[in-house]
Amino acid sequence: MSALPKVNVAPAADPRERFLDVAWSIGTLLCRDAIWDHDRCNWLGDSMEAHAGEWKVAHRSFGPDLYSGTSGIALFLARLHRFLPDGLIAQTARGALRQALSRVDEIPAEMRHALYSGWIGIALVLLDAARLLDDPSLKREALRLVDAQLGHEIDPLSPDVISGAAGAILGLSAIDGRLGNDRYLQEACRLGRHLLAHAHRGDEGWSWTTMQPLGPEQKDLTGYSHGAAGIALALLELFVRTHDSRFMEGALGGFAYERRHFSAEQQNWPDFRSFASPNPQQPGYSLAWCHGAPGIGLSRVRAFALTGDETWRREAESAISGTYRPLTIPSVADGYSLCHGLGGNAELFIVAADTLGDERCRAVAEAIGDRGIQSVHLNRNPWPCGVVSGGETPNLMLGIAGIGYFYLRLYDSSAVPSVLLVQG
Repeated sequence: MSALPKVNVAPAADPRERFLDVAWSIGTLLCRDAIWDHDRCNWLGDSMEAHAGEWKVAHRSFGPDLYSGTSGIALFLARLHRFLPDGLIAQTARGALRQALSRVDEIPAEMRHALYSGWIGIALVLLDAARLLDDPSLKREALRLVDAQLGHEIDPLSPDVISGAAGAILGLSAIDGRLGNDRYLQEACRLGRHLLAHAHRGDEGWSWTTMQPLGPEQKDLTGYSHGAAGIALALLELFVRTHDSRFMEGALGGFAYERRHFSAEQQNWPDFRSFASPNPQQPGYSLAWCHGAPGIGLSRVRAFALTGDETWRREAESAISGTYRPLTIPSVADGYSLCHGLGGNAELFIVAADTLGDERCRAVAEAIGDRGIQSVHLNRNPWPCGVVSGGETPNLMLGIAGIGYFYLRLYDSSAVPSVLLVQG
């Protein structure tokens, strides 16, 4: 981390109030644009849809999930209400949650265990909103959703954090953390055994197939959302809860796979998706929460926090260095989304500051926030979001609800838990 700037941290009366102002502005925009049907609300915005074998931008309403649906928008609004209590903000959060609950059955049964795209994520939002909005009925709905999906069969090609077993483990552990018990530990262990059973174990370490291979040469992915980093971290979280050495073996194997492919020159891990590189003979290197150093770095910071093992701290510092250098060069192509934008990349620096105690990292995240204030917020420009070739969109992981969440994290990361590194 030697490349990070030196900063002098001086006390101030309210040093991060500017970040709360941005979050409030986004929250009021979401309230203005909500489309109501009795006591439920939804939004219209851009998203990516598969059409004729290609991904195209579609302007549409949203489903119930955490990643791109109304429950994710509700989570941001409920957390904003905690800092700036407001009747319209709370009403819109509740309307978004009612909409999500009215649509949960549309999620296929084989996807309901998922964190970002299934019932587990919606349940986690409901559990947090029950406290933030002072509504105990939301807790009952959360537990109903989780209990209803226990024991479902899992797709072997669905082990990842976004839509698979690893994300479900992280979500169930977070729910148990909120409840203060081990209510869902048995289900989390079942999912952990599924990950162990479907791992590819070799000299390079352990890896998992998370997408249909396009050819015999395609390697299993590195990365947090769909690759070994997120799966290994889920297994490590299970080991800490159970002390079952099989889960530690899987975690070490997953991290070893990524270590085998780390590029010291790039200070990054390769993105093995076929379209990530213009040269089929050379891997590409992405820089996002979903693929690349920012998300992998989060897994290593968390691994260090759980174990105190300096190996993970050193790998986290490599990820921080690899993420930092490109952030110093502003670009007109910069987006601020959580999944693959500056907001998600800055999360590594927020978590590193909180975990490693390095305020230089917080200064980097705040500088990204200030860049958005100067280029977007003060000029009243649309926020650059995460839908490629699309416009401003409302949802959490690709849109302005997530950008607002990023600014809440800048304002008070101790009171706003990370939505990119879900933990109990």
